[in-house]
Amino acid sequence: MIGQALKPRVGWLTDLTTGALVKDIVAGLILSILLVPQAMAYAQLAGLPPQTGLFAALLPPLIYALFGTSNFVSMGPVALVSLVVAEAAGNAPVPPEIAAAVIAVEAGVALALLGALGLGRLVNFISEPVLLGFTAAAAFLIAASQLPTLIGVEAPRAGDLPTALQGLWSGIGGFSWATTVIGLASLGALLLINRYAAAILWKLGLHPPFRQAVAKSLPFVVIVLAALAVSQIAAPVETVAAVERGLPSPPWPLGGPSLWLSLLPSALAVAVIVFVTATAVAKSLAGKDRSALDTSREAVALGLGNIAAVATGGYAVGASLSRSALVEDSGARSPLASIVASLVVLAVLLFLAPYLSLLPKTALAALVISAVFGLIKIRAIREIVAHDRIEGAIVGIAFLATLIFGVRLGLAIGAGAGLAHFLWFSSLPRVTRVGSDDGGASFRSVDRDAVTIDTLPVLIVRIDRSIYFGNAAFCEDEIFACLARHDGVTCLVIDMRAVNGVDASGAAMLRRLTERLHEMDIAVHFAEAHEPVTRALTSLDANICCFHRTIQLAMEQCGAPVDERIAPT
Repeated sequence: MIGQALKPRVGWLTDLTTGALVKDIVAGLILSILLVPQAMAYAQLAGLPPQTGLFAALLPPLIYALFGTSNFVSMGPVALVSLVVAEAAGNAPVPPEIAAAVIAVEAGVALALLGALGLGRLVNFISEPVLLGFTAAAAFLIAASQLPTLIGVEAPRAGDLPTALQGLWSGIGGFSWATTVIGLASLGALLLINRYAAAILWKLGLHPPFRQAVAKSLPFVVIVLAALAVSQIAAPVETVAAVERGLPSPPWPLGGPSLWLSLLPSALAVAVIVFVTATAVAKSLAGKDRSALDTSREAVALGLGNIAAVATGGYAVGASLSRSALVEDSGARSPLASIVASLVVLAVLLFLAPYLSLLPKTALAALVISAVFGLIKIRAIREIVAHDRIEGAIVGIAFLATLIFGVRLGLAIGAGAGLAHFLWFSSLPRVTRVGSDDGGASFRSVDRDAVTIDTLPVLIVRIDRSIYFGNAAFCEDEIFACLARHDGVTCLVIDMRAVNGVDASGAAMLRRLTERLHEMDIAVHFAEAHEPVTRALTSLDANICCFHRTIQLAMEQCGAPVDERIAPT
């Protein structure tokens, strides 16, 4: 409901105890150690000044704490959203900061409306195969976009893989040895930490919640060591631009109507990515504290959080799985942990801003590249390919489309392929003859099971899907084809147990079917129809067809009792 989705959630404040408060503060401090470098790195990925990521991490956690449903979700800059912003803002006719702010506001408004109107389920039309292919390709694009920074090459920002590789190749001759060595060393250390740190800490006797907290804090150590290395060498290595102390301000004005219209497709792509990924994160953590996920509230929280990010000079934000998992693993009990982390970010901006200029950009690029490997879920893709080759092909379509055409168009093509598969699949329902081998206790398809089919002149068919405009004609054709294969049919029993709904086109088809069969002197009986389906078919002429609770009753009405016509084998 609209009122509930827009009502702040403050119950967690009254549930706080002294022990829980201490745990939340500790978890927030641990989160901030990962949040600060990630926020700067993802802003760099978006083509924005690194401090913009810190600006974006200030208000969204507070907004989510008031309107969201999970105690652990960490809102802030994320890789996928940053990639979309980079593609759109880099091609906009205004400074990137303004374009990024417009995208955040538009995405925020779209999400807030989605939640307020209870339309969050629309995003479910983007299937799992599409998301897997899209995110895997996005990981490659993110890594490719950071390679020039990793090795100190000046290359134009690209939204697709061919352009990115071409730009990298054209500038490869100007790479910096010092930058490359520090970047590759940082990347190697980060990959080793991601792979082995938690297991090594366990063997050393460090157990939850401290094990995961320490493991997730090690990337910050790598960034600091990289900064120390840069300060000790004579070769020039590009570092983060100087950040002034103080509170940020939004980049007003935000352009005219033409700019907003041109950026709207990118903003909608951001909204979809933010909502889908954030919902997945919230679902993965909901069971651990037995909290209930309300998708409408999630959409409102995410939307208002994006709008709030612009108010502090930030850009579009989402929910981070790695940071959210860290919050839960660190023993947090409420959203206060994320608020504490945002306060730490504020303290960094107020008191430590000048020191941020010591951080090398190549180390931040390494942090981004090391983080995107989690977007490639090989095991899940293999399971989908094994389950259905067509859905496996959809994974490939989304993957290749995103690599070749960029994230916005790639997501649209992947979603279109998924919807096309669904429409094609649902337009070809299975219409099969059924019979029994147990005296009518059960009825199964004669195509799959060795069942007795001595029911003629009564023909029993089953429709294995809801009937709607896309498959109504196919169902009609299949029923008449089945009738043509059997001579002397005087009664047709349609098993409706698998039909969960019938739209106006389906009802018109069944009405036409009963009338044609009546002219052919074939009686029509519907069996085991659900009550909503029966109500949808009230327009059928009761004088030429009727409904029965079971197939057995329908056959008795046809003058062919089951126990006489179907003998057990």
